[in-house]
Amino acid sequence: VSMISVGTIQAQEKFPTRPIQFIIPWAAGGGGTINAQALQPNFEKAVGGPVQIVNKPGGAGTIAWNFVANSPPDGYTLGIVNPSTVVTLYTTKTGVSMDRFDPVAYTVYIPAGVVVRAESPWKTFKEFIDHAKANPGKVQMANSGHAAMYHIGIVGIEMAMGVKFTHVPFKGTGPCITALMGGHVDGSLNEISTLLPFVESKKFRILAVCSPSRSPAVPDAPAFKEFGFDIDAGTWYAYVAAKGTPKDRLKKLQDAFQAAVQANEFKGLYQRQGGMAMFKGPEALTAYFKDQDRLWKKIIDFGEFKPEDQ
Repeated sequence: VSMISVGTIQAQEKFPTRPIQFIIPWAAGGGGTINAQALQPNFEKAVGGPVQIVNKPGGAGTIAWNFVANSPPDGYTLGIVNPSTVVTLYTTKTGVSMDRFDPVAYTVYIPAGVVVRAESPWKTFKEFIDHAKANPGKVQMANSGHAAMYHIGIVGIEMAMGVKFTHVPFKGTGPCITALMGGHVDGSLNEISTLLPFVESKKFRILAVCSPSRSPAVPDAPAFKEFGFDIDAGTWYAYVAAKGTPKDRLKKLQDAFQAAVQANEFKGLYQRQGGMAMFKGPEALTAYFKDQDRLWKKIIDFGEFKPEDQ
């Protein structure tokens, strides 16, 4: 009997024995899918098994996050999270708290940039802010949806700089960019990976990056820290598992993510997009989630966003 029980335990401990799922809370083709696909080959090699990428869009991401939180804590169902995961706790009634997950790995950081048309009168962020201060409510800022992450980010700029913009919501980043290109709005705040092609073709100018340090992709654009405030409104992508996943499995997943993040092709992909491949393990990630929660909650309170806003 003892032989059988030892064999059974060993069989249970082998991991993985079936595909690991990466659950993406957004439609195929977006930044989350790109991140998962870029990690997949080297992650599979390191973990010793296949990965399935599954898109579960809807409910401002909460359908997918609830699915992950409610899945068996066995390490086979991982969800991708980003700053909007933190935000939805306060802007939706189906709030998903990071406390419902075991953090696994942080993989990349992509700064956001304050952007205007190249022919706009503002050459620097200071000129732009001075104009906004002198003309409250006159500067129109496009966002990708009411109470969406970058709308809240723009409110963060209002809070930090003591200015008042007029917020113009659109359904997603694409229409936002189109409106700026057509001169229907004065500026916007977007991921710099989206903006770089327009900067390179001299259509847009990035005045500042919403991150702790300058981006090598737009070295002339100052970081918000240089103006004396910490608004880290960039995009990051991290992976989480259901709460209670066995420690040895979390460690194996963490090691596989670390190998995938440090692969040259992954680093190169994000370098070209103005981002930084960056690995953080569970402990650092837990602390980071707490920092992000404090930051976004402060802005959400200032902007008086309510849970029914999405």
